[in-house]
Amino acid sequence: MKKFTNIPVSLIQYALVNRKISHLKLYIHLKLEDNGYVEYNKSSCKKWAEDIGMHEKTVKKSLDWLIENKWITGNRKRSVLRIISYRNLSLKLDLSLKTGYLFEPENYKNFKALCCAVVICYYLCKKRYFNRRSGNIKGFPITNSQKSNGFYPMANGYLAKCLNISISTACRYKQDAEEVGYIKTKRSFSFLEDRSGNRAKSECFEVVKYVNNLEGLPNRIRKGKKYLKQVEADLIHSCIKCKKKHYESKGKK
Repeated sequence: MKKFTNIPVSLIQYALVNRKISHLKLYIHLKLEDNGYVEYNKSSCKKWAEDIGMHEKTVKKSLDWLIENKWITGNRKRSVLRIISYRNLSLKLDLSLKTGYLFEPENYKNFKALCCAVVICYYLCKKRYFNRRSGNIKGFPITNSQKSNGFYPMANGYLAKCLNISISTACRYKQDAEEVGYIKTKRSFSFLEDRSGNRAKSECFEVVKYVNNLEGLPNRIRKGKKYLKQVEADLIHSCIKCKKKHYESKGKK
């Protein structure tokens, strides 16, 4: 069995958004078998279920789906299954292979949370790249101290737009990744200012709230001890890394 595999980020995103995490988990586990070929018998599903921490019925359903959708080929009656390459799978699903995550499976306990963290890390790095090219981050100027601690802003709405999912689902992905420790987050605020550039005092809270409601603006205003604050995008620090990877056309990884 191989000790690692470089999973394309696009494949992780596909499985996460389409709710195929169990299927991806089984696919990856079987892919780590020698040369991408796996022997199959009556006890295989039970063994695989124990290896990756899934129910045997879930493994059987996932295997049926993988074969039906040609992630896995071969004939179970002949006792051999072939796990297709990332390149062939990317051609089938129209996915990019530019970036991958080096997965070393000590266990599969937090696999979904890891998938959440990988896509968050990918889009956080992508956002940082474009922000650096533009020279600044809107509402969050980059300073040396902010660079050194590794925290950068990324709104739930931005992640939701990138993945074409709801904001609540994007928030849940972030929570899942943070609970396991794959990412760290910090809340971020800015002070609300009046037309003169002075900080708005807390006594103005009800007035500002009323005006925002009239204009249909989101409720991002918070009442501080002296001044009004506005909730900004959470700051995120990724504890994992995604790397660029070139997959050989004849490779098995």
